[in-house]
Amino acid sequence: MLEHIADTASPDEELAGLFAHYSGPGEVERLLAAAHAQVVSWRWATESMSFAAPFARELYGAAPARWLADDKAKPEKHVRHGLDAAGRILIEFSQNGHRLQASLHTPQCCVRLDCGEGDRLASIDMSRYDAGRLLEYAVHFRSHGFTTRYVYQGERLQCTVTRNWTAGEPHWDCRELYSYDAAGQLARIDLQYLDAAGEVKPATERLLYLALPRGETLKSIEARVQNLLLAALQDALARLPRDEPLYCLLLCYTSGDVTATWPPFLVCGRESYRQNILAAGEDVSYYLWAPDEITAEVAGCDYWLDEPALKETCLLHAQLMQLKQSDASALRVLKQVMTPLEEMVRAAGLKLADDFVVAYADNTGAVDPLSAIKARLPAEHWATLKQRGCV
Repeated sequence: MLEHIADTASPDEELAGLFAHYSGPGEVERLLAAAHAQVVSWRWATESMSFAAPFARELYGAAPARWLADDKAKPEKHVRHGLDAAGRILIEFSQNGHRLQASLHTPQCCVRLDCGEGDRLASIDMSRYDAGRLLEYAVHFRSHGFTTRYVYQGERLQCTVTRNWTAGEPHWDCRELYSYDAAGQLARIDLQYLDAAGEVKPATERLLYLALPRGETLKSIEARVQNLLLAALQDALARLPRDEPLYCLLLCYTSGDVTATWPPFLVCGRESYRQNILAAGEDVSYYLWAPDEITAEVAGCDYWLDEPALKETCLLHAQLMQLKQSDASALRVLKQVMTPLEEMVRAAGLKLADDFVVAYADNTGAVDPLSAIKARLPAEHWATLKQRGCV
């Protein structure tokens, strides 16, 4: 279905050429028609069955895609695949649009075109294989993309090296290292950022995945996170300002993607900031309790919890929550640490306003924190805040 391109071309060059060609008038429509003409059967699946990256479940928490019986499929949720006589996937349909797939060069190389509304080409990706093992994966959008190369030691994936590019800007590289235990099972994945010489940039390593220790469960990890978080918060209180009263201390998370900022971080609200907001008189109840607004106006009011044991345990916690596709466990932790955190704050010798509040808050502002604040405050405390125009 796709024309042959010189084997000497790089993935970026190949995909740039294909992107330019299939962005032409009517090209995607012609390719769609050619794909349909070769389809002899249709099958439903939970997700795309045409590409599977190594350790996707460990990295992204995604369950492996699987085929579905027609009567079990939900068109609004699942993906429909069109297969040719050889059983190759030529086309996929989902609510997000359709994807075309065809062989390029040999059966060891596959190219897919993603199309959105109006059959407009959105991206092209290419996968290269050797005996079924993924060697290279490249993606080309209109003005940016990346190429990932997979390096093996024997049968084990040792590392991946990714080059990221944006038109008109220098490229940047990163590497993922895969480590295994004595039984040959994946133990951890570490991310490293590389400089122009391919050397690891100082202080840029980050743990992406840690295997769950035997016998641990979501419940046990949740309890460990809570204990470690309280210890880290106790240490963090020593860093809070003491030059003026605080009207609030917010323990911040990210709604919709809790694992993006897990462990959570602290934001303190200075009384001077509150008085400025009250004097301005606009959207007071929003600006006083929105962490991103506070940090945008007051430098150095956010405090990150970087204790290694806490970060590793939070990573395990995040992985388990991703597998369950629920952040309820993290929200439980946030609720459960409120009372002990307030007790620690009041015992720490900080200057506090007479209506001081400890609360947890969504850093994006998408979730109104006031309902949670009202639920845990005594009625007279809430009434004071309301009388002063703070809620």
